[in-house]
Amino acid sequence: MLPLVFFCLILGFAVGLVSIPIVREFARSRGLVDQPDRNRKLQDHAVALGGGIGVFASLVVAIVITLFVDRQFCGGVLGKVDLRYYHLFIAAAAILGVGLADDLWTLRGRQKLLLQLVIVSALVTAGTKITHVGFFGIDFDLGIAAFPVTVLWLLVAVNALNLIDGADGMATTVGAIICVGLGWLSFERGGTMNAVACFALAGSLFAFLVFNKPPATIYLGDAGSMMIGLFVGVLSVWTQLKESTVLSSAPIAILAIPLFDSSAAILRRWLTGRSIYTTDRAHLHHLLQHRYGRTGMLFFVAMLSLVTTSLSVLSVYLNVPLLSAVGVLAVLLLLLVTKSFGIAEARLIAGRAAGFAKSMTVGPHRIELKSDNRPYRLQGVGNWDDVWEPLVSFAEKQGWAKIKIDVSMAWLHEGYHASYQMMRLPEKLEQISLSLPLFATLSSDGRRVMIGRLSMIAASHDQRACERLAMLGDYLRDLEPHLDRIVADIETTDSVGSVAAKDDERPVDGSANGGIPARAAPNAGSSTPIELNTTI
Repeated sequence: MLPLVFFCLILGFAVGLVSIPIVREFARSRGLVDQPDRNRKLQDHAVALGGGIGVFASLVVAIVITLFVDRQFCGGVLGKVDLRYYHLFIAAAAILGVGLADDLWTLRGRQKLLLQLVIVSALVTAGTKITHVGFFGIDFDLGIAAFPVTVLWLLVAVNALNLIDGADGMATTVGAIICVGLGWLSFERGGTMNAVACFALAGSLFAFLVFNKPPATIYLGDAGSMMIGLFVGVLSVWTQLKESTVLSSAPIAILAIPLFDSSAAILRRWLTGRSIYTTDRAHLHHLLQHRYGRTGMLFFVAMLSLVTTSLSVLSVYLNVPLLSAVGVLAVLLLLLVTKSFGIAEARLIAGRAAGFAKSMTVGPHRIELKSDNRPYRLQGVGNWDDVWEPLVSFAEKQGWAKIKIDVSMAWLHEGYHASYQMMRLPEKLEQISLSLPLFATLSSDGRRVMIGRLSMIAASHDQRACERLAMLGDYLRDLEPHLDRIVADIETTDSVGSVAAKDDERPVDGSANGGIPARAAPNAGSSTPIELNTTI
């Protein structure tokens, strides 16, 4: 049976080498391309989309031919194809269609999530369920929770692979390694047909990597990344470690890299008050690419995936479940210790925890006098503290209860978040809240762009509250030249760093800025504080 599994891997690779260029040329001829823009899509030229179609086609062809060879020459060792595989491929085709619609017309995040939910729920209703959850040898029966847990798991898998598909070869490399790991787990436990599906998908992805490695000539698109995520999620459920379907520590550990990245993204956006659908360039691949270059990033991510996958497979082979956890912890510690990823999120969590602890230790007679000021550099080199400190002074003089600034400039790899608030906020019904956009002029082309938001809360019983709010507009006008200067400094630094990166695809070594290279801003260390009128 093992030769048949390897045959499927090689077949998937061979078919992919033929089908993917055909899909690429078709996509180009029909205008299905990813055009560069000035915000998120920073590639040099338009790149064909629809790679997921080529991967799906080569996967289907590889499995069909493998089944034919099995029936004709191997005595049918794979057995009868279970009905659940037909359900999986129908669901995969449906989610491929959703992804294509998103690539063509750009669906809203909630629309895409709703369609994913419908497809996943239909698949779970058809019989794919997690009935038990196993962690390190201890099993838990889910009972009536089996349906929602399975749906949640599949949605997580679909979107985790989708979120990491932001750099050439990233999702393809991680997906291929994950599929190889799941294939070995399946084969080790006798799930030969499951192993064939895993290795066929891995072969198709390895073929796609030939065209998707930096610089990519075709992208998976949302269609491909979501389809791969669905396969990975379902196949991990079908990787049976006991007689009943079990989601165990080993498959979860294999998926550690995309799960860690997507969890950090959701946590980062929640802690900064952003929508979970907000785009940024603070994902694992963005930070690693900024630090090590495109090729270095891909190699680094491949090594991380190999560590978690190898130890997960070994944990099953040796029946030592703890090994899979060791692999995950080793990878997470490596990322944190090298300050490659997770530092910004760790600081946000630590800040929230410190603020909560501080509020618990302040007596009721002093809480009205206490405040909490928490600025965080999430990414980049901008001197945002020069703007933030005067804002805090302004808020204190106006008697505001809370003020928050959130800067996000994805195209410049820049992010900053800061909040100042009194320990005791006014009751909800007694609050005046206001949120205003922050704009700056780009020195590169003179465009006026939104770079973030400023939010504030004041007590409604303040008789001069409206007058103070009006004063905020004058304050922001005074602030605009300083925002322009900071953004101009960032643009200058970014252009210098981009030239250096293109020379050897490796910028200067990173620092504590969430893995971003430690490049000094032009006015760093010498900028003068902003002086604005902060009185009424």
